[in-house]
Amino acid sequence: DNRIRIFTTENQGVSTARNVAMRHASGMYFAFMDADDYWYPQHLEKLHETILTLNHLSVFTTLLEVETANGIYPAHYSNLPDTIMEEVDLFKTSMAHVLLSAYTTAIHKSVFTNVGPFNEALSNGEDTEYWFRIGFNYKIGLYNRITARHTFVPGSLSNRKFNSRNFCNFERFIEMERENPIAKKAIDINRFSLALQCKIHGDRTTFKRLAQQIDKSNLLPKQRFLLQLPAFFLIRLQQFKNYLEKKNIRLGAF
Repeated sequence: DNRIRIFTTENQGVSTARNVAMRHASGMYFAFMDADDYWYPQHLEKLHETILTLNHLSVFTTLLEVETANGIYPAHYSNLPDTIMEEVDLFKTSMAHVLLSAYTTAIHKSVFTNVGPFNEALSNGEDTEYWFRIGFNYKIGLYNRITARHTFVPGSLSNRKFNSRNFCNFERFIEMERENPIAKKAIDINRFSLALQCKIHGDRTTFKRLAQQIDKSNLLPKQRFLLQLPAFFLIRLQQFKNYLEKKNIRLGAF
């Protein structure tokens, strides 16, 4: 099929690969897909139907399920509508799992022009940073059904190499979120997650900065409790959570 073109990059990271693809793509819409993940056969068809139905929008997504070594379960979103197709706010629907993902999302090519490329300086959290940039500028056209699967293999929080400088720290959003309390809450929840990782890995400076930026009223009581725990207890809780997941018992902080 001469409509299909393949471009390659040499070990420059996923953000570079996506940016190269979007710069070379000739279509009107870009649909994202990562290696080892899966689109159900109807995925692109349902995205296309949503684009035609909600044609005043420029960003579209379906829902996601996640596969781990312990099974397959639907991603946990917030405030989803009852209708099958609906215009939604990214931040309102992303108080747990971010609604947009690199497995379900399609954007009009103008979004890339307006929002810019993925941040190639980040090696972790680059997706979330990009989706939040989109969320401050666009409403989302949602097809409210699962059409894709993400394969997730969790690493050990206590053993994995960690460098907070490679993560999105969300500071670029501070001014914008002051005028958008829903966005502030969604971003604070992500700050909370990163702050816990910083504490676990001994980065007290970044932990304190993130914790100070969080409006604690945006967190659940159990999240505020976790934020106060020493790193030792957080590591043990993570190990216990991993053990329960092997028994098909799922716990979370959201």
